[in-house]
Amino acid sequence: MAVRLTWTGRDDTPLTPAGRLEGERSARGRMIAGDNVAAMRALLDGAGRYGLAYLDPPYLSGTDYVHEREGARAYGDRWADRDAYLSMLWPVLRLVHALLGPHGTIWVQVDHRASGLVQPLLDELFGAERLRNVIAWRRAPPLGRQVQSNQFPRNLDLLFAYAKGDQARWHPATTRAPLPRGRARKGPDGRWFTLAPRGDYTDESVARLDAEGRIHRSEAGKVYVKYFVEEGDDGQLYKPRAVDAVWDDVAPLRHASPKERTGYPTQKPEPLLRRILEATSDPGDLVIDPFAGSGTTGVAAAALGRPFVLIDESPVALATAQKRLPELSIERVV
Repeated sequence: MAVRLTWTGRDDTPLTPAGRLEGERSARGRMIAGDNVAAMRALLDGAGRYGLAYLDPPYLSGTDYVHEREGARAYGDRWADRDAYLSMLWPVLRLVHALLGPHGTIWVQVDHRASGLVQPLLDELFGAERLRNVIAWRRAPPLGRQVQSNQFPRNLDLLFAYAKGDQARWHPATTRAPLPRGRARKGPDGRWFTLAPRGDYTDESVARLDAEGRIHRSEAGKVYVKYFVEEGDDGQLYKPRAVDAVWDDVAPLRHASPKERTGYPTQKPEPLLRRILEATSDPGDLVIDPFAGSGTTGVAAAALGRPFVLIDESPVALATAQKRLPELSIERVV
């Protein structure tokens, strides 16, 4: 039996197309001011065309967030109860599901406060079998009061990724792990490498690797396999590593350049969005973010050749995003 959340105020009325958008459009991307449900209902004539949705909704934090530079209220995350929170989120998820095509993927980023509510909603909409990943992103190092709080530091965000259908995009990703120089050797060709025993490689496989320059023989004739590592511009050696479900290599925003930091209180780092976009979309795929905030989704999508739609009702969010994407005009629902 499928698990289904129920709450006071749950509304399963069909969300039909309504309204229209007014304003200048760009082929590169669109920025829409207003309620995200109303905006997406106006977009339903394009249902099935979207390739990726990224949602960074409120986290049930009970906080009002203020722009660090402007001192103005960016948005509120206070709810009468969990029923009110679910009643806000449910129609947004339903509309995103309708907009995504069979090649599409949805990513929803929350933390421990909302994760137990978000996953059952996504299971119901997309099917539990469509869960592609639950990613843990370390958004901050364990410092200060978090370490003294009589619990393990709550410094993780969770990203729930669900595929819409069997045609959903997937591109494996790699990252680089620092490697001490004492763990590597430098060959006569100037390339650094580490060694591992041949293990269960057959003689045929060893011959193939030898032809590729990846076999090292000791003075005693013992066979080792070479694994090449990269030398960064900083002189550090890095070992290629497959990206898994723990993302501790995407630095928090505090380590980003001053140019990237906007002062928006819950801005996400651009490398985080780039990884999501590169892993589960192709150039030309249409991307939507109904909680656009500072506009990082649009910045990353534009850099990677993905047209995008950003939606937010906060004037502070829209002003922040437009500074980063000055070529876009703001559309409104009428």
